[in-house]
Amino acid sequence: MDRRQFLQGSLGAALAGPFLADRAAAQQPPAPSRAAEILAAYKPAPITRTLVLDAHSRSLHWMRSADEVAEAAIEMVCGGVCPTVQDYPGHIDPARVAEELPAFIKRVRSHGLRVTQIKGPAIKDVTEPNAERIIAAAAQAGCTHYSFGGYSYDFTKPIAPQLDAIKVRLEKFVRLNRKHKIALIYDTAPGPASVGGVVLDLLPLMKPFDPKFIGFHWDTGHMALHGDGMWETLMRHAGPYIAAVGWRDRGWVQDLGLKGEGGVYPGPSPRVEPLVTLPDGSAIPGPAGPAGAGRGAGGRAGGGGRGAAGGRGAGRGAGEGGEDGPPAGGRRGGGPAGGPANSAGAGSIDANNPIFRSLDGEMPKRPIGGMNAKGAGWSAPYVAMGTGIVHIPRVATVLAEIGFNGPSALQSEYPGIGGAETGADKITRPRQFVIGMLKRDVITIRKSFEMANTGVAI
Repeated sequence: MDRRQFLQGSLGAALAGPFLADRAAAQQPPAPSRAAEILAAYKPAPITRTLVLDAHSRSLHWMRSADEVAEAAIEMVCGGVCPTVQDYPGHIDPARVAEELPAFIKRVRSHGLRVTQIKGPAIKDVTEPNAERIIAAAAQAGCTHYSFGGYSYDFTKPIAPQLDAIKVRLEKFVRLNRKHKIALIYDTAPGPASVGGVVLDLLPLMKPFDPKFIGFHWDTGHMALHGDGMWETLMRHAGPYIAAVGWRDRGWVQDLGLKGEGGVYPGPSPRVEPLVTLPDGSAIPGPAGPAGAGRGAGGRAGGGGRGAAGGRGAGRGAGEGGEDGPPAGGRRGGGPAGGPANSAGAGSIDANNPIFRSLDGEMPKRPIGGMNAKGAGWSAPYVAMGTGIVHIPRVATVLAEIGFNGPSALQSEYPGIGGAETGADKITRPRQFVIGMLKRDVITIRKSFEMANTGVAI
């Protein structure tokens, strides 16, 4: 082989080598990706039990017949219905519960749906009108659980004696429940005055009784408001006394009242329109004063000087003793006597408050107190399932681990679903839209149980 043939052969091999290698690789199956490996290794846990998610008929008060409610529940892919036994627009009249409840339940069940729980009126003692009538009617119709709401603390009195009195009342309910073979489920409502909202106050009162006759109606949205996942500790501690679950979601929102802005306070923002701060901390536009209304003959008397919060007077004005001297009439700071707190011409009910006084409206809403739920303008409105702070897959996991096998109900009460969120008897959005939003919540819960992969489905 001469030199030219050798070079041509080497060059051809060098050029053809990568091409041939690519063709060989293309003929081989591609290497599995990491996602494919995870999917291949995923083995769904065998379903050991299936929970039934009920449509809460409060969201369907705009439908008046049992057949309409049942058809809507089926569209929402729910397996049951939780009827409301309450004054209109409740579906069952408490005064006629013995006649109306069995007929309503029979019609719903004729559609292949389950009815095992009811939501009754706010009843706190078995001696109240219709109490035993409702319990008996529910039990005779085949229901296993009923809810009557809960109790509230009177903070002007000691807590311990109030809990002692509540225990006596609960014992009366348990006796009645034993008689009719049904369970009272107690709502875990939010707020410091709500008995049972922290679980640990009410659980010791329940423990002397059989959990077959009394337990908690666990509200996922309310309980998620406990910080740092404390809801899980409480749920595990309550264990067999978690008798039913109400599915609801909530989300934290901050509103400092700064021209409609949310989020972290961005600092002072000059403004022209005046504001008046109301007692609840909200701010509304106030009447504009005449130009220069805050000035005295010899200087500024209102918002132009240093505020009372800084320990100084509002400024020099006619008849005042200078910057550090007291203003005329013994008043200090801006406001009705020393001029408006806002140099644009508006006063404020906070003008003479050294803590909440604001200059030119840069902080028109109080950053603490008032209507704030978490300080700094935080609140926790209801939101669609899966869009808030409720970790649904984790809730599903804990429910599986504590052996929960009770009823569940969808409690969609977030704004924007046409009045269904408030239990109204008429809706302002199309039927398809309202049912669609409720169905979305159901599917979110169901898929979250699949994600949890615990062997429990809903």
